[in-house]
Amino acid sequence: MRKITMLSMLVVVALLSVPSCAPTVSQQEYDRVSNELHALQSQLASLQSQLASLQGKLAEAELLQAQNEELNKQYDTVKSELETMKAKYEELTTEHEGLNKQFEELSKKYDIMIEGTAEINEGDIEQAVFKLVNKERINNGLNEVMWGKNIYKWAIENSRDMATNKRLEYHEMIGWQDVFWATGYGTADGIANAALTIWKNRKLYERNFLSPGANYCAVAVYKSGEIFYITYVADYFR
Repeated sequence: MRKITMLSMLVVVALLSVPSCAPTVSQQEYDRVSNELHALQSQLASLQSQLASLQGKLAEAELLQAQNEELNKQYDTVKSELETMKAKYEELTTEHEGLNKQFEELSKKYDIMIEGTAEINEGDIEQAVFKLVNKERINNGLNEVMWGKNIYKWAIENSRDMATNKRLEYHEMIGWQDVFWATGYGTADGIANAALTIWKNRKLYERNFLSPGANYCAVAVYKSGEIFYITYVADYFR
């Protein structure tokens, strides 16, 4: 017990004899460090506030980006639909134009049918074709042909035979000739123009209509039902 008491006293003496290691800090230094600490805490709080704000803006930006992507998808869809509608519109426009043309053609045919051909005089057709033939000859530097009274008899006979037999026929005695039948036209000039258009596309057009040796010609028209049978002939003599 005594030894323990002595040992304890030695330990106390030893502790009292050890010099203090804690540094001495002045109040001024303590206040400065304390103020700097408060300032740093304030800056940290401000940075945390800014970070929170930036995080909010980032979330808002991500939301806006997602909305923008969705709008882009909708735009592409609407654009595709618009292009499809535009192509369909152009197709319908083309179809509409085609239908308009068909309507106009049908209207013309209808007008012709309404007008009919009953009032067209055969003699008017004959003279209309005769004038067109001479016009063609003049345009090609040839002399006009005169009306042939005698060869007209052959022409009208041939037109009558075509009406009887219901087919195109040529007169055996005439070298320069051509035939045509017409129906559904409203005027004599319309029939004459149609006949000349057909004749001009045939191989013997120049031989039959533009022969330099032809002096006379005749055009004979014979009507049977609603059909006009037309024979054109030309010769050296009338």
